[in-house]
Amino acid sequence: MGALQQYRLDRVRSIEEACDVVQALRQRPLTVVDEDLGPGLSGMWLGYPNHDRIIVNTVHTVTRLHRAHIIAHELMHIVEALDDPAHERNEGRRDGYDDATEQRVEAAASRLMISLASVGGTGDRLTALELYR
Repeated sequence: MGALQQYRLDRVRSIEEACDVVQALRQRPLTVVDEDLGPGLSGMWLGYPNHDRIIVNTVHTVTRLHRAHIIAHELMHIVEALDDPAHERNEGRRDGYDDATEQRVEAAASRLMISLASVGGTGDRLTALELYR
């Protein structure tokens, strides 16, 4: 069973709801903030002892869907840490997908975004189809 099904992320209807699910699973607050992270980084997850923070780089975020995908990617890092605490990191700075972990997490984030597009609200489905922006 994949992480999306295991943690019922395949049933969420928005990226915000996915954040809520992960926050409940981790049993600690999760905040998403937009900041300038400089070049080469789209987003990052910082796991602190009492809370999690996802930072989305305002310089690289192009659309609402792109922002959601960055959040989904970081959420999948958090989900990996649920299964294996060795995946929890607070220092990693990867700016490519040559790393096996990044490839695995990006694939899971893409599956989450596809699921959101198929089960999300009407507006999300139409936006995913690029009929409306």
